[in-house]
Amino acid sequence: MKQTTLPYLLALALLVLGTHSHAQHTPAPVPADSPLPPWPKPTQPDLASGRSSIRSQDLEILQSTHQPGGLLIKVAGQPIAIGQNHPRIGYLVGAELHWLDAAQAPGRKFALKAVGAGFDTELQCADADGGHWTFRRRFSPGHIPGSIDIESTVSVDQPRDIAFLPMLMIFPGVGTFGTSKGQGLFAGLEYLENEPSSSEADIIGPASKRQVPDNLKVTLPLMVIQSGEGYVALTWQMRPQFCALYDSPDRLFESGGHVLGVLFPGSNGQNRQEGSLLPRFATRLGPGEEVDLHATLLGGRGASVVPAVQQYVQLRGLPPVPGVNFPQYVAQAAGGWLDSKIREGKLFRHAVAEGGFPPGPAADAALWMDWLGNETTDASLAARLHQTAEAALGAVAPADWNVSGVGHVRYPVAALVYGHVAEAAERARQNGEALLARFEPDLSIQYRPAPTGPDYSKTHYSKEADGYTSRPVLDLLEDAAFCGEPTLLAKALQRLRAMDKFSNGVPRGAQTWECPLHIPDILAAAQMVRAYLLGYELTGEPHFLEQARYWAWTGVPFVYLVNPTSQPIGDYGTIAVFGATQWRAPVWLGLPVQWCGLVYADALHRLMREDPTDGLTWKKLADGITVSGIQQSWPSSDTALQGLLPDSFVLRTQHRNGPAINPATLEANAFRLVNQPPVYDFWAARDSGLRIHAPGGLVRLSDNKAGVSFEVYPWMKHPYYVLINGLTAKPALKLNGQPAACADPHQFQEKEGRLILKLDGKTKVELELSK
Repeated sequence: MKQTTLPYLLALALLVLGTHSHAQHTPAPVPADSPLPPWPKPTQPDLASGRSSIRSQDLEILQSTHQPGGLLIKVAGQPIAIGQNHPRIGYLVGAELHWLDAAQAPGRKFALKAVGAGFDTELQCADADGGHWTFRRRFSPGHIPGSIDIESTVSVDQPRDIAFLPMLMIFPGVGTFGTSKGQGLFAGLEYLENEPSSSEADIIGPASKRQVPDNLKVTLPLMVIQSGEGYVALTWQMRPQFCALYDSPDRLFESGGHVLGVLFPGSNGQNRQEGSLLPRFATRLGPGEEVDLHATLLGGRGASVVPAVQQYVQLRGLPPVPGVNFPQYVAQAAGGWLDSKIREGKLFRHAVAEGGFPPGPAADAALWMDWLGNETTDASLAARLHQTAEAALGAVAPADWNVSGVGHVRYPVAALVYGHVAEAAERARQNGEALLARFEPDLSIQYRPAPTGPDYSKTHYSKEADGYTSRPVLDLLEDAAFCGEPTLLAKALQRLRAMDKFSNGVPRGAQTWECPLHIPDILAAAQMVRAYLLGYELTGEPHFLEQARYWAWTGVPFVYLVNPTSQPIGDYGTIAVFGATQWRAPVWLGLPVQWCGLVYADALHRLMREDPTDGLTWKKLADGITVSGIQQSWPSSDTALQGLLPDSFVLRTQHRNGPAINPATLEANAFRLVNQPPVYDFWAARDSGLRIHAPGGLVRLSDNKAGVSFEVYPWMKHPYYVLINGLTAKPALKLNGQPAACADPHQFQEKEGRLILKLDGKTKVELELSK
C-alpha cells in the first residue's frame, strides 16, 4: 500500500464516523483545484419596501420582506451587523463543483410571516441541475435577555454532494464601524484587540489559518465582535456536521466588515484543510433530508467581549462536573509523591522528563504529603507519607520553607504548619524589596529579551503585557501581606493600581519562557484575578474586586465547556494559550495543558467567597477543571508516573504527553473537593488594620477598631502557628476565652508589628488593641 493512501483512508473513516445521518454515502472528493466563484458582497438590506422585526432587550433583528438573508441587526438602536443576502451553495456534479446563487436562482420564491413574537422565512429555488431547494428560518425570542434563537433548515429534492452550505452568516461592521473593532473572540482560538484574526503574531505557518478550524479546537461555541459600547455574538449547537467560520476583518468575502458563520459540512481535523472554505470531501444530502442548525444571536452593551461570555454561560450553563472517587485520588497522589520518578530520596523533581528537571529540596512536597497522610484511612500509607514529609522538610533551610517548592500553586503556609514563622516573614520582606528593583520609574514591567534566544516581544505592540506584569505584582503583594511591612505594602498597592492600564484588556503574555508576549494566555487571567483579589482583600476597594471579576471572566474561553469528542475526558480541559511555543511548535490550540487551568481554578476558588454574584459559577468551573486534572493524571497502574499530571493531553486519542508534573498543583485544588478546612487562609481585618494568616480555616470573624476575634480550624493534628501583623503595640490576648500572655510559646515582635501564636487544635482568638 502506498504511504499516500493512509491519510485519505483515515480522513474517509473519520468523516464517515462523524457525519451521522449523512454517513451512508461514500464521500465524494472535492477537486483540490476547484475555483471559488467571485463572492458577491453582502449589502445593506432593503427595509423600505417592508420588514418584520424581533427584539430582545438591546438586541433587535429586522428582516426585509423580499430579500432572503436581508437582515439588519441592531444593538441599543444602533446598526451593528447585517446578514448574507447573496448566499451561494456549492455542490458536486460528478467531479465538478457547481454553484447555486440562491438570491438569483430561477423559480425563486420568498415568504415572510409573523409567528408569535418572532417570524419565519422560507426561500424556494432551483439549481441549474434540476434540484429544488427549500431554505427555512425561524426567529424567536431567546431564553435570556439579549438573545434571539435562529433555527435554519435546508433540504433539496434530489441527492446533492454538498461542499459549501452556509447555514447562517452575519457580517458585523458592514456599513458602520467597518473592519476595525474593539475586541474579537473565537473561543479556543482567537482573543483579539483591534488586530486581524488568523495572524502570525502567535503562530507562524499553516496553523495560523483559523478561519475554519477543526471543531476540536473550539472550547465553547461562541464568536464575538465588539466595537464601541456594543457587541454581537453567535453561538450554535455543536454537531459534527457543522463547523464555524470566523474572519476579522473579513478577507474571505471582502464585505468591508467581519464575518461570523456556521457552515455545512463540518471540520474534523481530516476532512478539510483548516482555514479553507471548501472541504476535501463533500457530504451527501439525500432527497428530502434536512440539515437543521439551532443557533442563537447574542447582543448587548459592553466595552469588551466579556459580557458576551457572561451571556453564553447564562444561556447554556456549565456542563456537569464529573464524579470523582476521592479516596482513590488520595492513594494515587500519594503514590506520585512516594513511588513515582518524581522522588529521589528526600528530593523531588518538578517534572519527569528526559534530560531535565533534576531533583531538589521542596517544602511544598512535605506539606502536601502531610495533608494526604491526614486524609488516607490506610495507616501504613499515612506513616510513609508523614515520614517522607519529615525527611523532605529537613532538606530545606527553615527560612525557605514558604518559598521552596515544585508546584505551580503555592501558599505562604509551610512556616505556619512547621514553625520558623519570623524567619519566613523576614524572607518575605527581603523578597519583596528585591522585587521592587524590577519595576521601571513609571511602575511598569518591561520585557527585555535574553542576550541569546528569541525576542518574544517582536510580534507584540508593546514591551508590556498584563500577564507579564501581574506575576511580579502578585508576588510583591503576597510578600508584603505576609511580612506586614507598611511601606512595602503601600508600594505593592501602588503597583497594582498602575495595572489599571490593562483594564478591559485581553489576558496575554504570562509564559514568555517559551511563548510570545502577545499570546492570549489563561495563566495571565489567573494572575490578574489573584493580584486584584488580594488588593481588594487588603483594602476593600470595590474597583479591585470589579477588576478581579473581569479577569476571571476572561479565562472562561480557555475552558472546554463542551466535550469536543465522544471520549470520556474532555469537559473542563483547559487550553493554556491561543498560539504556539516560539510561534511554531508545539501548537497549543486544541491541546489542553491542565496545570495552567489549575492555577486559574485556584484563583477562582479564592474569588468565590468575595464574589457572591458569580460565586457558584466560579465554584463549578474550578471544581470541573480540578476533576479533569484528576482524570488526565497517570493512573496508579503506571508505577513510574502514577499520580502525575501530564504537561498536555490529546483529546481524540486520550493520550498523556510528558513531561509528567508533580502532584502539588492538582492537590492544591483537589483538597477543595472535600468538606475540609482549607490548607491556608488569609483575612485582612480592615477596621483594625490587622492581617491574619493561618494554616486552616478562619471563621466567625469579628473586626472593629478596638480589636478582632476569630476561630481557627486547622487541618493538621499537631501544633501550628498563626501570624498576625499590622500591630502598633502589644495587644491583650485571649485564647478560647482565657487571657494569655503574648510571650512564649507565642512571639511578639514589637518593631515589626507581628504576633506569632502557637496553637493546637481548634482555637478561638481574641485581640484587644491598646487605645
